[in-house]
Amino acid sequence: MVGTIIQEVDVIELVKYVDKKNKRLQAILLQSIEQNFEKGSKEYVVLRKTVLDETSDFSRSVVRQIFGNGMEYLVR
Repeated sequence: MVGTIIQEVDVIELVKYVDKKNKRLQAILLQSIEQNFEKGSKEYVVLRKTVLDETSDFSRSVVRQIFGNGMEYLVR
C-alpha cells in the first residue's frame, strides 16, 4: 500500500491525540503500580521508569511511522 490518503487529517491534532492517549495510559499504569508496590522500593522505581520510558518511546514511534522523523518531539 503506497501513500494512500484516507481522509484529510490535521497533523497537529493527530499528534496531540496520540500524546493524550499516551498520558492516559501512563496514568492508569502508574496508578496500578502505586497500589501494588511500596513507593521507593526497588520494584516500584524500576517499574515506574520502565512504564514511562516504554510508553513514551512507543508513542514517539507511532508518530514517526505516520509522519517520518522530525515530528516525534511533539509527544512528551
